[in-house]
Amino acid sequence: MRIDAVLPKAALWLVAAAACALSGCPGELSNKADFEAYAATHGDAGAPANEAGTSAVSAGSAGTGACGDVVTRIFVPTCSGTGCHGATAPQQDLDLVSPGLAARVVGVQAKQCLQLLVDPANPEQSLMYQKLLTKPACGAQMPLARPALSSADISCVRDWIAAQ
Repeated sequence: MRIDAVLPKAALWLVAAAACALSGCPGELSNKADFEAYAATHGDAGAPANEAGTSAVSAGSAGTGACGDVVTRIFVPTCSGTGCHGATAPQQDLDLVSPGLAARVVGVQAKQCLQLLVDPANPEQSLMYQKLLTKPACGAQMPLARPALSSADISCVRDWIAAQ
């Protein structure tokens, strides 16, 4: 076989593969309904879908549904991404990524602020929720030196707190 006959086919495959990689070839959705609910909640601007400013997740869903797994989707990349609240030497002894997070934070007094880390009966007063707001009652807004969470993700954290 001549190389000049093979080269055009190889070039075509290379171009097709590059186009696919650059455009983000679609994979398979394991649960199309969850994807659509998440997309509806997060929209282009990341704003919550409903007028009340809350996410579509019910309090009893334990952080699943439209918000997905809040620990995996929000806490792991956002809170431990810079090493702050990961499993190794977490700031304020607050590990937000290891298994058993709820047991470590529900009803637990914060180290420096006079609030509970997570208070399911009053999620808006929980320090973990308030630290995501523009002007928290104690300390600085989280995450430090990173973009603030979208209002939809903040609602998901509030819903996760309420479900604990």
